[in-house]
Order: sequence, then structure tokens, then C-alpha cells
Amino acid sequence: MGMQFLQKMVQSYTGASDAEVSAQADAQKNQLVAQGNPGYTEIRRRGQGWSIMVTTAPTALVAIPTTLAHLEVYNNGSRLIVVSDLHLYRLLGSAVVEGECIFAMISTQKAIPAKADLVMYSLSGKASITTTVNSEVGTGVGTTVIANGWMPYGAPTARTLGAATSGTGQSIPIDGKLIVPPGCSLCLAGVSSANTATCLYVGVTFDLVSATVEA
Repeated sequence: MGMQFLQKMVQSYTGASDAEVSAQADAQKNQLVAQGNPGYTEIRRRGQGWSIMVTTAPTALVAIPTTLAHLEVYNNGSRLIVVSDLHLYRLLGSAVVEGECIFAMISTQKAIPAKADLVMYSLSGKASITTTVNSEVGTGVGTTVIANGWMPYGAPTARTLGAATSGTGQSIPIDGKLIVPPGCSLCLAGVSSANTATCLYVGVTFDLVSATVEA
């Protein structure tokens, strides 16, 4: 018979006294765990969730990106940029059958891009921040980058437009699968099967997390 022990947990949150609370188990002695809040409540409660989007919709690419990033988000600090969602909005589309998607990649370490004064909007009610060359997060628009594994993200979309009109947007869950270490960039590009009169806004939602990437 193995050693028996009593498992307890420590209740820890702002204003708590680190009180001990008992864990619970079912009839098969499986520990019961319940998620009491929606998935991103805790990380967003920390106040480090932000969103950035380009302010002018660039003309869509019609091939896999190589050296052009419609939006570059540079980590100019010491924390990680952990991506939760990518965003794509069609401002204008070609009057043909077309499909569109967003491509993303994480660069290797590089110099900060040429400054674009984009605004970081808080997801927890903090004041917005305009990016600069000295801010923790730097931004560039229409920058030249070195290809480092561009990949498409999100479900494929296709539609037939009777005229060149604005239309749909996508929010693509990433849930931390893209991480930008210090000195690196998240690069985004909007791609369409037709670029005549097709302009796509691209953006990103992320959290700044005090952690490191293992060597």
C-alpha cells in the first residue's frame, strides 16, 4: 500500500490571506477541477492584454509573403509577447470569386523596424499607448523583413462579390501558439486570390507575459 497524504491548495488572489482550502475527488479518487471563470479572465485581469491594427488597409498580396510585412510588431522589451488572436478585415474586395487569409511568422532577432505610430488598445480598461522607438512594443507598417516560415492561419474563406465592396472580418484564435521573444517581431500579411481593388486590414491581440523562451 502506497503512502497516503492529504492534498490541499492555497487560495491566492489580490486581497487574499493565502488561506488553505481542501481539494476534492470523485469516487475513483480523481481530483476534481472546475474552471470558475471564462478562459482568459485571469490573464486579462493582470492588465497586460493589448490589441493593435493597421490604420490604412494595404493592397492584398496574391502569393505567399516573402519580404513584405503589412504589420510588424516588434518586442522591444524584456517580456514575451504572447499572441491570443489574429485579425483580418476586408475593407474592399474585387468583384470576382476570391478567397483571403492572413499569413504570420515570427522573425529571428533583428533591429527595430522603421517607426509607425500605431496605437495599442488595452483589453482591460487601461489608457491606450502610442508605440514609439523607445516603447516596449514597436510597430512598423509595410516593412521589409527576412522570411522565416510564413504560415497561413484561420479557416479558408471564399466569396463572390457583385461589386468591389467592403465586407467580412475574421478573428482567428492563436491561444499562445505564437510567441515573440525580446528582439524579435511578429510579422503579418493579408493575402487574397485577387488583389485588384482588394485591401485588407490586419491586426493582433496579445498579452505581455513575464517569462522566457528556453534555449
